[in-house]
Amino acid sequence: MKLINDFIKEIAIIGEKESKKTVFLIGNTIKVEDGKFYLTPVRNYTQVVLSGVIVYSEEIAKKIAKEVDGLVDYIFVDAEKKISDNHSITGEPGNIERAVKEVIKKSVFISYKSNDLTVDAADAFISEYFSKDIRHIGGKKIAIIGVGNIGSKLAQKLVERGANVSLYRRNRDKLNLIVKQINTTKSKYTVAQASSALSVNEACKDADILIGATDGIPVIDDSIVEKSSKNILLIDIGKGSISADAIKAAHSRNLEVFRLSIESALEGMVASLISTHNILKKRTGRGEYHKINVVSGGLLARTDEIVVDDYTKPKLIYGVGNGFGDFMRTPDKQMEKKLNLLNKIILNENLNR
Repeated sequence: MKLINDFIKEIAIIGEKESKKTVFLIGNTIKVEDGKFYLTPVRNYTQVVLSGVIVYSEEIAKKIAKEVDGLVDYIFVDAEKKISDNHSITGEPGNIERAVKEVIKKSVFISYKSNDLTVDAADAFISEYFSKDIRHIGGKKIAIIGVGNIGSKLAQKLVERGANVSLYRRNRDKLNLIVKQINTTKSKYTVAQASSALSVNEACKDADILIGATDGIPVIDDSIVEKSSKNILLIDIGKGSISADAIKAAHSRNLEVFRLSIESALEGMVASLISTHNILKKRTGRGEYHKINVVSGGLLARTDEIVVDDYTKPKLIYGVGNGFGDFMRTPDKQMEKKLNLLNKIILNENLNR
Protein backbone atom coordinates (compact mmCIF):
# COMPACT_ATOMS: atom_id res chain seq x y z
CA MET A 1 0.00 0.00 0.00
CA LYS A 2 3.02 2.31 0.33
CA LEU A 3 3.06 2.88 -3.44
CA ILE A 4 -0.60 3.88 -3.39
CA ASN A 5 0.01 6.26 -0.48
CA ASP A 6 2.86 7.87 -2.41
CA PHE A 7 0.54 8.48 -5.38
CA ILE A 8 -2.15 9.89 -3.10
CA LYS A 9 0.36 12.28 -1.50
CA GLU A 10 1.46 13.43 -4.96
CA ILE A 11 -2.05 14.26 -6.17
CA ALA A 12 -2.94 15.82 -2.79
CA ILE A 13 0.06 18.17 -3.02
CA ILE A 14 -0.84 19.19 -6.59
CA GLY A 15 -4.51 19.58 -5.67
CA GLU A 16 -3.77 21.85 -2.71
CA LYS A 17 -1.17 23.90 -4.59
CA GLU A 18 -3.38 24.44 -7.66
CA SER A 19 -6.78 24.49 -5.85
CA LYS A 20 -8.07 21.44 -7.71
CA LYS A 21 -10.27 18.56 -6.64
CA THR A 22 -8.54 15.22 -6.13
CA VAL A 23 -9.83 11.97 -7.61
CA PHE A 24 -8.85 8.32 -7.24
CA LEU A 25 -10.27 5.76 -9.68
CA ILE A 26 -10.67 2.06 -8.89
CA GLY A 27 -11.17 0.00 -12.02
CA ASN A 28 -11.33 -3.73 -12.69
CA THR A 29 -10.49 -5.90 -15.66
CA ILE A 30 -11.05 -9.35 -17.14
CA LYS A 31 -7.40 -9.58 -18.13
CA VAL A 32 -5.56 -10.77 -15.00
CA GLU A 33 -1.84 -9.94 -14.97
CA ASP A 34 0.98 -10.61 -12.51
CA GLY A 35 0.44 -9.00 -9.12
CA LYS A 36 -2.75 -7.98 -7.33
CA PHE A 37 -3.20 -4.59 -9.00
CA TYR A 38 -1.44 -1.93 -11.03
CA LEU A 39 -1.46 1.85 -10.71
CA THR A 40 -2.39 4.27 -13.45
CA PRO A 41 -0.38 7.50 -13.96
CA VAL A 42 -1.01 10.75 -12.13
CA ARG A 43 -2.93 13.06 -14.46
CA ASN A 44 -3.18 16.79 -13.87
CA TYR A 45 -6.19 18.22 -15.69
CA THR A 46 -7.76 21.68 -15.81
CA GLN A 47 -10.24 21.04 -12.99
CA VAL A 48 -8.96 17.93 -11.20
CA VAL A 49 -5.83 15.93 -10.49
CA LEU A 50 -6.21 12.17 -10.38
CA SER A 51 -4.62 8.76 -10.24
CA GLY A 52 -6.06 5.29 -10.02
CA VAL A 53 -5.64 1.56 -9.76
CA ILE A 54 -6.78 -1.49 -11.72
CA VAL A 55 -7.61 -4.49 -9.53
CA TYR A 56 -8.34 -8.16 -10.14
CA SER A 57 -10.34 -8.97 -6.99
CA GLU A 58 -13.03 -7.50 -4.74
CA GLU A 59 -10.89 -8.02 -1.64
CA ILE A 60 -8.04 -5.87 -2.98
CA ALA A 61 -10.53 -3.22 -4.13
CA LYS A 62 -11.93 -2.95 -0.57
CA LYS A 63 -8.48 -2.75 1.02
CA ILE A 64 -7.39 0.02 -1.33
CA ALA A 65 -10.67 1.90 -0.89
CA LYS A 66 -10.27 1.86 2.92
CA GLU A 67 -6.71 3.17 2.54
CA VAL A 68 -7.70 6.00 0.19
CA ASP A 69 -11.01 7.02 1.79
CA GLY A 70 -10.83 10.57 3.12
CA LEU A 71 -7.47 11.31 1.48
CA VAL A 72 -9.09 12.41 -1.80
CA ASP A 73 -12.25 14.36 -2.61
CA TYR A 74 -13.77 11.72 -4.88
CA ILE A 75 -13.40 7.97 -5.32
CA PHE A 76 -14.59 6.77 -8.73
CA VAL A 77 -15.41 3.05 -8.99
CA ASP A 78 -15.96 0.99 -12.13
CA ALA A 79 -19.57 -0.25 -12.21
CA GLU A 80 -18.94 -2.97 -14.78
CA LYS A 81 -18.70 -6.57 -13.58
CA LYS A 82 -15.47 -8.01 -14.96
CA ILE A 83 -14.06 -10.05 -12.06
CA SER A 84 -14.74 -13.78 -12.16
CA ASP A 85 -16.27 -15.69 -9.23
CA ASN A 86 -12.76 -17.01 -8.45
CA HIS A 87 -11.69 -13.52 -7.38
CA SER A 88 -14.86 -12.29 -5.65
CA ILE A 89 -15.72 -12.27 -1.95
CA THR A 90 -19.14 -13.88 -2.34
CA GLY A 91 -18.18 -16.58 -4.83
CA GLU A 92 -20.41 -14.94 -7.44
CA PRO A 93 -19.15 -12.78 -10.35
CA GLY A 94 -17.28 -9.84 -8.83
CA ASN A 95 -18.88 -6.48 -8.13
CA ILE A 96 -16.25 -3.99 -6.95
CA GLU A 97 -18.79 -1.15 -7.07
CA ARG A 98 -20.82 -2.72 -4.26
CA ALA A 99 -17.73 -3.91 -2.37
CA VAL A 100 -16.12 -0.45 -2.37
CA LYS A 101 -19.35 1.43 -1.63
CA GLU A 102 -19.66 -0.52 1.62
CA VAL A 103 -16.41 0.91 2.99
CA ILE A 104 -16.37 4.51 1.68
CA LYS A 105 -17.29 6.85 4.56
CA LYS A 106 -15.49 10.15 3.92
CA SER A 107 -14.74 10.69 0.21
CA VAL A 108 -17.55 11.20 -2.29
CA PHE A 109 -18.37 7.92 -4.07
CA ILE A 110 -19.07 8.14 -7.81
CA SER A 111 -19.75 5.23 -10.16
CA TYR A 112 -18.45 5.15 -13.74
CA LYS A 113 -18.30 2.72 -16.69
CA SER A 114 -14.79 2.18 -17.99
CA ASN A 115 -15.81 0.32 -21.16
CA ASP A 116 -17.96 3.26 -22.25
CA LEU A 117 -14.99 5.53 -21.58
CA THR A 118 -12.87 3.42 -23.95
CA VAL A 119 -15.59 3.44 -26.60
CA ASP A 120 -15.99 7.23 -26.42
CA ALA A 121 -12.21 7.70 -26.59
CA ALA A 122 -11.91 5.47 -29.67
CA ASP A 123 -14.83 7.17 -31.41
CA ALA A 124 -13.41 10.63 -30.70
CA PHE A 125 -9.91 9.63 -31.83
CA ILE A 126 -11.12 8.20 -35.16
CA SER A 127 -13.31 11.23 -35.78
CA GLU A 128 -10.43 13.63 -35.11
CA TYR A 129 -7.96 11.58 -37.16
CA PHE A 130 -10.13 12.03 -40.26
CA SER A 131 -11.25 15.57 -39.46
CA LYS A 132 -9.56 16.99 -42.58
CA ASP A 133 -11.11 14.38 -44.88
CA ILE A 134 -14.05 15.97 -46.71
CA ARG A 135 -16.04 12.73 -46.29
CA HIS A 136 -14.86 12.29 -42.72
CA ILE A 137 -15.36 8.53 -42.06
CA GLY A 138 -18.50 8.34 -44.17
CA GLY A 139 -18.28 5.48 -46.68
CA LYS A 140 -15.07 4.06 -45.20
CA LYS A 141 -14.71 0.40 -44.38
CA ILE A 142 -13.80 -0.34 -40.79
CA ALA A 143 -12.83 -3.79 -39.52
CA ILE A 144 -13.29 -4.57 -35.83
CA ILE A 145 -11.74 -7.81 -34.63
CA GLY A 146 -13.02 -8.79 -31.22
CA VAL A 147 -16.68 -7.88 -30.87
CA GLY A 148 -17.44 -7.95 -27.17
CA ASN A 149 -18.79 -5.13 -25.05
CA ILE A 150 -16.39 -2.50 -26.39
CA GLY A 151 -16.21 -3.68 -30.00
CA SER A 152 -19.99 -3.86 -30.41
CA LYS A 153 -20.65 -0.44 -28.85
CA LEU A 154 -17.92 1.16 -30.96
CA ALA A 155 -19.31 -0.47 -34.10
CA GLN A 156 -22.73 1.08 -33.38
CA LYS A 157 -21.21 4.56 -33.11
CA LEU A 158 -19.14 4.18 -36.28
CA VAL A 159 -22.08 2.92 -38.33
CA GLU A 160 -24.09 5.91 -37.11
CA ARG A 161 -21.24 8.11 -38.40
CA GLY A 162 -21.68 6.56 -41.84
CA ALA A 163 -18.94 3.91 -41.91
CA ASN A 164 -19.49 0.35 -43.09
CA VAL A 165 -18.22 -1.85 -40.27
CA SER A 166 -17.14 -5.46 -40.79
CA LEU A 167 -17.12 -7.42 -37.54
CA TYR A 168 -15.50 -10.68 -36.51
CA ARG A 169 -15.64 -12.82 -33.40
CA ARG A 170 -15.38 -16.56 -32.99
CA ASN A 171 -18.90 -17.08 -31.67
CA ARG A 172 -20.94 -16.63 -34.83
CA ASP A 173 -24.33 -16.78 -33.12
CA LYS A 174 -23.45 -13.85 -30.86
CA LEU A 175 -21.80 -12.02 -33.75
CA ASN A 176 -24.92 -12.28 -35.90
CA LEU A 177 -27.10 -11.04 -33.03
CA ILE A 178 -24.84 -8.02 -32.56
CA VAL A 179 -24.86 -7.19 -36.27
CA LYS A 180 -28.66 -7.51 -36.37
CA GLN A 181 -29.03 -5.25 -33.34
CA ILE A 182 -26.80 -2.54 -34.86
CA ASN A 183 -28.60 -2.57 -38.19
CA THR A 184 -32.04 -2.66 -36.54
CA THR A 185 -31.48 0.25 -34.17
CA LYS A 186 -29.58 2.63 -36.48
CA SER A 187 -31.46 5.51 -38.06
CA LYS A 188 -33.48 4.62 -41.13
CA TYR A 189 -31.63 7.44 -42.90
CA THR A 190 -28.23 5.83 -42.25
CA VAL A 191 -27.18 3.94 -45.37
CA ALA A 192 -24.06 2.45 -43.77
CA GLN A 193 -24.33 -0.99 -42.21
CA ALA A 194 -22.61 -3.50 -39.97
CA SER A 195 -21.78 -6.92 -41.40
CA SER A 196 -20.44 -10.19 -40.00
CA ALA A 197 -17.29 -11.70 -41.47
CA LEU A 198 -16.46 -15.38 -41.62
CA SER A 199 -12.80 -14.79 -40.80
CA VAL A 200 -10.32 -12.16 -39.68
CA ASN A 201 -8.97 -11.97 -43.24
CA GLU A 202 -12.42 -11.38 -44.68
CA ALA A 203 -13.18 -8.61 -42.17
CA CYS A 204 -9.86 -6.88 -42.84
CA LYS A 205 -9.91 -7.06 -46.63
CA ASP A 206 -9.84 -3.55 -48.16
CA ALA A 207 -10.33 -1.94 -44.75
CA ASP A 208 -9.49 1.75 -44.30
CA ILE A 209 -9.38 1.35 -40.52
CA LEU A 210 -8.42 -1.81 -38.65
CA ILE A 211 -9.26 -2.09 -34.95
CA GLY A 212 -8.16 -4.87 -32.63
CA ALA A 213 -10.51 -5.13 -29.64
CA THR A 214 -9.81 -8.57 -28.20
CA ASP A 215 -8.83 -9.22 -24.58
CA GLY A 216 -5.14 -9.18 -25.37
CA ILE A 217 -5.32 -12.04 -27.88
CA PRO A 218 -3.08 -11.22 -30.91
CA VAL A 219 -5.54 -12.03 -33.72
CA ILE A 220 -4.19 -9.50 -36.22
CA ASP A 221 -1.00 -10.98 -37.66
CA ASP A 222 1.70 -9.82 -40.07
CA SER A 223 0.02 -11.36 -43.12
CA ILE A 224 -3.00 -9.12 -42.62
CA VAL A 225 -0.87 -5.99 -42.22
CA GLU A 226 1.23 -6.84 -45.29
CA LYS A 227 -1.91 -7.09 -47.44
CA SER A 228 -3.50 -3.93 -46.07
CA SER A 229 -3.74 -0.51 -47.72
CA LYS A 230 -0.69 1.76 -47.46
CA ASN A 231 -2.94 4.37 -45.80
CA ILE A 232 -4.67 2.07 -43.32
CA LEU A 233 -5.22 3.27 -39.75
CA LEU A 234 -4.24 0.59 -37.23
CA ILE A 235 -5.60 0.82 -33.67
CA ASP A 236 -5.00 -1.61 -30.82
CA ILE A 237 -7.73 -1.18 -28.21
CA GLY A 238 -7.30 -4.57 -26.56
CA LYS A 239 -3.61 -4.10 -25.61
CA GLY A 240 -2.18 -7.03 -27.50
CA SER A 241 -4.77 -7.53 -30.26
CA ILE A 242 -2.06 -6.88 -32.87
CA SER A 243 0.80 -9.38 -32.82
CA ALA A 244 4.47 -8.41 -32.43
CA ASP A 245 5.18 -9.58 -35.99
CA ALA A 246 2.26 -7.51 -37.26
CA ILE A 247 3.67 -4.42 -35.55
CA LYS A 248 7.08 -5.09 -37.14
CA ALA A 249 5.39 -5.50 -40.53
CA ALA A 250 3.55 -2.21 -40.05
CA HIS A 251 6.74 -0.35 -39.16
CA SER A 252 8.55 -1.85 -42.15
CA ARG A 253 5.83 -0.31 -44.33
CA ASN A 254 6.03 3.02 -42.48
CA LEU A 255 2.61 2.44 -40.93
CA GLU A 256 2.01 3.70 -37.41
CA VAL A 257 0.18 1.52 -34.90
CA PHE A 258 -1.91 3.46 -32.39
CA ARG A 259 -2.51 2.23 -28.87
CA LEU A 260 -5.72 3.94 -27.83
CA SER A 261 -5.31 6.77 -25.34
CA ILE A 262 -8.26 7.60 -23.08
CA GLU A 263 -6.68 10.86 -21.91
CA SER A 264 -9.18 13.41 -23.23
CA ALA A 265 -12.20 11.15 -22.71
CA LEU A 266 -11.15 10.52 -19.10
CA GLU A 267 -10.90 14.23 -18.33
CA GLY A 268 -14.32 14.85 -19.84
CA MET A 269 -15.93 11.91 -18.03
CA VAL A 270 -14.56 12.89 -14.61
CA ALA A 271 -15.63 16.53 -15.01
CA SER A 272 -19.07 15.49 -16.25
CA LEU A 273 -19.75 13.03 -13.42
CA ILE A 274 -18.60 15.50 -10.74
CA SER A 275 -20.82 18.16 -12.31
CA THR A 276 -23.78 15.74 -12.39
CA HIS A 277 -23.19 14.84 -8.73
CA ASN A 278 -23.07 18.52 -7.72
CA ILE A 279 -26.17 19.45 -9.70
CA LEU A 280 -28.21 16.56 -8.31
CA LYS A 281 -27.09 17.09 -4.71
CA LYS A 282 -27.04 20.89 -4.61
CA ARG A 283 -29.06 22.41 -7.45
CA THR A 284 -31.94 20.05 -8.13
CA GLY A 285 -35.20 21.32 -6.70
CA ARG A 286 -37.97 23.88 -6.87
CA GLY A 287 -39.01 26.82 -4.76
CA GLU A 288 -39.78 30.53 -4.68
CA TYR A 289 -37.22 33.21 -5.45
CA HIS A 290 -38.51 36.71 -4.72
CA LYS A 291 -42.02 35.15 -4.80
CA ILE A 292 -41.44 33.76 -8.29
CA ASN A 293 -41.69 29.99 -8.80
CA VAL A 294 -38.41 28.58 -10.08
CA VAL A 295 -37.04 25.10 -10.78
CA SER A 296 -33.62 23.69 -11.70
CA GLY A 297 -31.48 20.56 -12.01
CA GLY A 298 -33.52 18.70 -14.60
CA LEU A 299 -36.85 18.52 -12.79
CA LEU A 300 -39.79 18.74 -15.20
CA ALA A 301 -41.04 22.30 -14.88
CA ARG A 302 -44.67 23.02 -14.16
CA THR A 303 -46.60 25.60 -16.19
CA ASP A 304 -46.09 28.29 -13.54
CA GLU A 305 -42.35 27.74 -13.11
CA ILE A 306 -39.33 29.44 -14.64
CA VAL A 307 -36.36 27.15 -15.34
CA VAL A 308 -33.06 28.48 -13.97
CA ASP A 309 -29.53 27.22 -13.30
CA ASP A 310 -29.92 27.09 -9.50
CA TYR A 311 -33.30 27.38 -7.79
CA THR A 312 -31.70 28.60 -4.53
CA LYS A 313 -29.84 31.53 -6.10
CA PRO A 314 -30.29 31.75 -9.88
CA LYS A 315 -27.77 33.43 -12.12
CA LEU A 316 -29.17 32.25 -15.47
CA ILE A 317 -32.69 31.90 -16.85
CA TYR A 318 -33.34 29.11 -19.34
CA GLY A 319 -37.03 29.62 -20.07
CA VAL A 320 -40.60 29.09 -18.92
CA GLY A 321 -41.76 25.50 -18.52
CA ASN A 322 -44.78 24.31 -20.49
CA GLY A 323 -45.60 21.45 -18.09
CA PHE A 324 -44.58 18.74 -20.56
CA GLY A 325 -40.79 18.88 -20.42
CA ASP A 326 -40.27 21.72 -22.89
CA PHE A 327 -40.26 25.51 -22.88
CA MET A 328 -43.13 27.85 -23.76
CA ARG A 329 -42.19 29.48 -27.05
CA THR A 330 -44.54 32.41 -26.40
CA PRO A 331 -45.30 32.76 -22.67
CA ASP A 332 -48.56 34.48 -21.71
CA LYS A 333 -48.54 38.06 -20.41
CA GLN A 334 -48.49 37.02 -16.74
CA MET A 335 -45.50 34.72 -17.18
CA GLU A 336 -43.76 37.25 -19.42
CA LYS A 337 -44.09 39.79 -16.61
CA LYS A 338 -42.57 37.36 -14.07
CA LEU A 339 -39.81 36.46 -16.51
CA ASN A 340 -38.86 40.11 -17.00
CA LEU A 341 -38.97 40.77 -13.24
CA LEU A 342 -36.73 37.78 -12.46
CA ASN A 343 -34.33 38.85 -15.20
CA LYS A 344 -34.02 42.34 -13.64
CA ILE A 345 -33.45 40.85 -10.17
CA ILE A 346 -30.68 38.56 -11.43
CA LEU A 347 -29.01 41.35 -13.42
CA ASN A 348 -28.95 43.62 -10.36
CA GLU A 349 -27.59 40.86 -8.15
CA ASN A 350 -24.89 39.99 -10.69
CA LEU A 351 -23.82 43.66 -10.87
CA ASN A 352 -23.64 43.93 -7.06
CA ARG A 353 -21.55 40.74 -6.59
